[in-house]
Amino acid sequence: MEERELKNNYVFTLVKFFLFLIIFCFLAKFIHYFIKEIHSVAGLDFNTFIGAIVAVFAFYLFLTDLNGFYKKIQRFFFRSKFFSCLFPSILIILALSYFFIPKIFNISFDKNLFVFLGSSSLFIHLIYVARATKGNSFNTLVNYLFIFSILIVLNLIFFGLYLKINFNFELGKVLLDGVQAGTALIRDVFVKGFK
Repeated sequence: MEERELKNNYVFTLVKFFLFLIIFCFLAKFIHYFIKEIHSVAGLDFNTFIGAIVAVFAFYLFLTDLNGFYKKIQRFFFRSKFFSCLFPSILIILALSYFFIPKIFNISFDKNLFVFLGSSSLFIHLIYVARATKGNSFNTLVNYLFIFSILIVLNLIFFGLYLKINFNFELGKVLLDGVQAGTALIRDVFVKGFK
């Protein structure tokens, strides 16, 4: 009985690994088109986006680890670990603030600050998710890769919706181009792999 369960675990792990490889093809192309869209949107400063990423990593590396503090924020909004990994609470709060405050008080925000704060909160959340889902064994590593890939896609979609508040960010086009290019990449990998 125990041996049967062990075989089932390995089969399930291999299926997850195979699914991860498929999702990774979509993820690679989705990120490519996402960054390409950030480059092409008028008024959106790509250097501010990159500066936010560098600032978050430098802060974590040289000053302090924000993961414990961010975990408390996530647990305040979401009791479930699944929902706390899925939804970036600070990004959602920023999006609601940038959407409603200018309409209510008839004020405007600096677009570079908008991009910097959104990008920073996204990458703080992705670091939190990476640490919350990581594992130590082969099974948990495959599970981590599978889940983290899906969560990156979902969080980039949230970030794309965030960017739509102030910019003409074509999230639908990015998704469609990413899916088409990801499908072509999967086909190429399988054709070359089985030759």
